[in-house]
Amino acid sequence: MKRMAGWIVALQLVVASAGFAQEPRRDCSLCGGVVADLTVVPPAVVPILITPRYQELSTAARWIESLSPEQKRQITVIVTVELDALDEPIPKVEDRIQGIVRWAHANGPFSSIGVRVDGTDADIEGYAIKRLAVTAQGLELARNIVAGPMAITRLEEIYKTGAEAYFDELITDEDAGEVVRWVMERDPSKRVVARVQPTSPNAAHDIGRALTAGAVRAWIAAPNSEPLFRAIAAVNQQFIGDYSPDPSASITLLSREGNPIEGTVLAFVRGEDLRTVVIPPGSPDQWSIVSFPEDSLTSPTRADAAGVNPITDAGSRGGRFLVGIPPASTPFSISVDRPAIADDSITRETVEVMTDRTLTVEEIIRNHQAYHAYQETIEPRYVARNQTDLRFAIGPGGEVVEATIAGDFFYDPSGRSDWVWQEFLINGVKWKYGRIPEVPIIQAEKVSQLPLNLHLTNDYRYQLIRRVPFRGFDVYEVRFEPGPDSPRDLPMFRGTVWIDSRTWARIRIAMVQLNLRAEILSNEERIDFAAFSREERRLLSIEEIQNTPAPDLIWLPFDVSGHQVVSVAGRATPVSRSTTFSNFQIEPPDFDARHAEVSASNARMVRDTDRGLKYLERLPDGTRVVKEGTDTSSVFLLAGLNHDSGLEFPVLPIGGIDYFNFNIKGTGLQTNIFFAGVILAANLTDPGFRDTRYNLGADFFGLAIPFENTSYREGEEVVGEGVRALPLSLALRAGHPVFGFGKLDVGLDISHISYQRAEDTDAGFVIPSNTYVLTPSLSARYDRWGYSLATNYAMGMRSKWEPWGYLDEYDEDHQDYARYSATLGKSIHLPNFQRVGLELTYLGGENLDRFSKYELGPFGVMRVRGISSGSVRAEKAILGHLSYGLVFSQQFRLEAFYDHALIDDSTAGLRSEPFQGVGIGGQTIGPFGTILRIDIGKSVGRNAQDDFTANVIFLKLFDR
Repeated sequence: MKRMAGWIVALQLVVASAGFAQEPRRDCSLCGGVVADLTVVPPAVVPILITPRYQELSTAARWIESLSPEQKRQITVIVTVELDALDEPIPKVEDRIQGIVRWAHANGPFSSIGVRVDGTDADIEGYAIKRLAVTAQGLELARNIVAGPMAITRLEEIYKTGAEAYFDELITDEDAGEVVRWVMERDPSKRVVARVQPTSPNAAHDIGRALTAGAVRAWIAAPNSEPLFRAIAAVNQQFIGDYSPDPSASITLLSREGNPIEGTVLAFVRGEDLRTVVIPPGSPDQWSIVSFPEDSLTSPTRADAAGVNPITDAGSRGGRFLVGIPPASTPFSISVDRPAIADDSITRETVEVMTDRTLTVEEIIRNHQAYHAYQETIEPRYVARNQTDLRFAIGPGGEVVEATIAGDFFYDPSGRSDWVWQEFLINGVKWKYGRIPEVPIIQAEKVSQLPLNLHLTNDYRYQLIRRVPFRGFDVYEVRFEPGPDSPRDLPMFRGTVWIDSRTWARIRIAMVQLNLRAEILSNEERIDFAAFSREERRLLSIEEIQNTPAPDLIWLPFDVSGHQVVSVAGRATPVSRSTTFSNFQIEPPDFDARHAEVSASNARMVRDTDRGLKYLERLPDGTRVVKEGTDTSSVFLLAGLNHDSGLEFPVLPIGGIDYFNFNIKGTGLQTNIFFAGVILAANLTDPGFRDTRYNLGADFFGLAIPFENTSYREGEEVVGEGVRALPLSLALRAGHPVFGFGKLDVGLDISHISYQRAEDTDAGFVIPSNTYVLTPSLSARYDRWGYSLATNYAMGMRSKWEPWGYLDEYDEDHQDYARYSATLGKSIHLPNFQRVGLELTYLGGENLDRFSKYELGPFGVMRVRGISSGSVRAEKAILGHLSYGLVFSQQFRLEAFYDHALIDDSTAGLRSEPFQGVGIGGQTIGPFGTILRIDIGKSVGRNAQDDFTANVIFLKLFDR
């Protein structure tokens, strides 16, 4: 029965200690050590604990110089940092941690390293533990990070800071068993190590009590001496292998005369062969006997300051095995062997337990932060070619204006990050005349509390989604978002990061910015990283990365894409951004010379500062400084010709000037004013009313001369029914972002329309009465990654609507009417500035008449190219638009269009009647930096019209 119990214990020990099938351990599994007082040079290699204050590190360094590299690797260092009430805690902690790291780099590596902070709360100490952990681990200054010594009450506070994932070992001065039980309930992966005070004549017994309680290592705080170090080293030699405490062992302590005496003999059993090590309490002046409950034990040995030697005073008596213990005042232990099993009918079973413990998300983040901290220490200067494509969506559909900026990117880890604008293209057409214009930079507020970085408080919380193959890597997919206690008034991110399970590098990070302000309604970005050889300074393939040690890799961003929705003049304007880096030159010897050359040139330069992107102003000596007070306004000149037979003047010259300012005199107000002689359109918008997410605005539109509203039946103009209208309107609106990438607007349009006879209006045709129109509206728009969905509902209420015309079209119910619409658009961008645009629109209404129906024409939401303005009206319509554009040699952009509409209009007898149009457009850069655009359209199909539509536009941006 005793033998069966022994096998059960052995099986339990093997299962408990097995992780992977492996060779027997060649070091102590349960180790004793010494708290060093820095006065005695250890004559033997043992685990050592040193606890210098920060001010004593130089003294500790001199003592460490006398140690062998093997002994250094057995040192645990706990550095005490002291703060007083006058200190700024975070800067002081940052300074001290950097000092500790420099010291450890010069004197290590060590077994473990840790920091404790006196004179402050747990938040500061938790932050210090995190900061030291990621830096020391990244630089491989120690195998483990240790925290403490601290009481359980303090430990509970430290865990609340989120620092528990940043240390591997917990040192305690208290009852080790109580701390082990606390840890096993909350964080069983932690190892408990103990600092013990000598209370027994045999100091190894004090160490053994901590090991029996569950500690894996214990240092004795006894006066340092050479015998103490030699004795602990010998005891550790007896613990080589996978030992575990054996609380069930019936080992007693006898006097020299054979009588039982008080004292607990601690027992430890090795799983591989059931070898037993016992540690009696000892006595400085009396002999004692250790009595084992089996008489078949052999080979008793004693480990003490003299080494590990056989014991001759031992033997069997009365079915027990007895070992004599002489008086001793230095640490010692005793070991005995069990004989090999000779019975062939009994088979010794080998149990292999294969386990792969899943890392917690906190451990994954810690490992990533450690590797990131290491990457910061080897971050190189480099020059790369960058190309940034900015795509501005125009209107609710798929219309896009694309601006491309390309040039060199200079990165210096000392803080200089400069973009050089050497090439500028508009819709793929290269800017050739003069300097690239300085356009206003609209950008989101910089986020200071970045995810994955260390913060004083738990600003972010993380969730492990899965472990998955990704871009050739085995990655952890981790989601992050602001924690419940994070600041609600600061910009922060939520998103996902993909972390390589081998190197702990981030492969991709995708983020959505929260707590935005003013004109930035939404901001989303994604960054992909590539690995370079630190030695060869070249881009590596996936296969090469997998075969390269993590410290020999440099990770740099190579693709950055983003999507913003910006409030411009109160309208949601989607902006897509894509930056690609190529032709990396890492640590080029001519970095400074090349930077000086472009700084002295006429190129535009922008610097990434703590306050965002800022223009660099060139001084007379060729150097650059950050330009303060960047212009927030732009002036455009518009000129051209328009041909549309549906207008009163089929060929109409176009000329006007547009002024835009997105921050009037630093107030944050936006305005846009367009003046073209007889036309005035202006708006004023507060994008962040009283520092909220609400925007308020007003729009004004007025004509100095009336336009003619013509009547058509069956495609033919009815000359005698022409009416001139002179509109004047003021629109008030308020909006708020919704669902992260959407915007909801409510509006109220107050208009006055004066109706007049045209030159050829029949005498019997009654002109509509002048009226005010009150139009409340609700509109919503959602934009993300090239998709756009816009809806609108508006209700028109005329103040006066008397009988008009020949009375056949008049209906008093038309005094109030409703119009509603929905548009879905998508832009597909292909290589070499090719673009496919898709758009689908539905238009509908109730109680619509001639003056409130939708009108087909070459512009706007009802565009069908080639259809003359006002020639086709609709009560309901479904429209589809398809476009394709490409660029020739960056000199000329050519676009092809196809429009298709299904029209319902009861007055004209149309029911899902098809109207189709095709068009061709072109764009180039003309003289003096003007943008020249041509658009020609022709209707086709069974309802084709004889004429065509066309416009030629010149646009000039004045760069001040």
